Amino acid sequence: MESRLIKSLIIRNDLEEAKSEVLAKGLLLSIAHLKTALAAFSNLNELERGLRPIYKTNPELSQRYSLVRDKVEFFSYLRNKFVGHLTDDLLNKTVEWKPEILLSLEGEHDPNTILIYNFSILETAINTYVDDVGAHKIFDTETDLAYPPDFNRFQETFLASIDLSSEFLRSVEIILKPMISPPNEGSAIFELWTKAGLTEFTYIRGKGR
Repeated sequence: MESRLIKSLIIRNDLEEAKSEVLAKGLLLSIAHLKTALAAFSNLNELERGLRPIYKTNPELSQRYSLVRDKVEFFSYLRNKFVGHLTDDLLNKTVEWKPEILLSLEGEHDPNTILIYNFSILETAINTYVDDVGAHKIFDTETDLAYPPDFNRFQETFLASIDLSSEFLRSVEIILKPMISPPNEGSAIFELWTKAGLTEFTYIRGKGR
């Protein structure tokens, strides 16, 4: 349970830091924090699967998570496509959707140009989140982030999802903390430091939870 508590604390901190940055600077100037939040949503998606055994005695956790489950899956998808694996398929689709990118490739690539690239790729990733018949799974229409109502729709969904996720994680932490018993005797603490000194590091394979 220690690892799950640590994960929860880190994920919640990353989400709340991202929200603070967006509220302070706006989404356009918070692209790095947006990417951090997408990674946090992906980690939350994995963490939640490992928490399901405690739902039996804490059904309110499952109910709370159900309020944000579809959004966490959506933002996890964006993390995989927009942050974790910037594939040729997504980039080619972005150029198809935003052909003006081609006109800028021979110019100087300052931060403003790269910002436009980032949001064009993000927009394309959002629009590829569709079901088997091509219907959008989260929003009712295609998203054009240059169109203020669409931009606000995405930003509001993003911030509201952070709030709901943080509430869920706070509830998780309240339940997990009493399950953990840190050593409070000198001999037990000394044993931990002794074990730490014997640590050997090996390459970690697979994701694991």
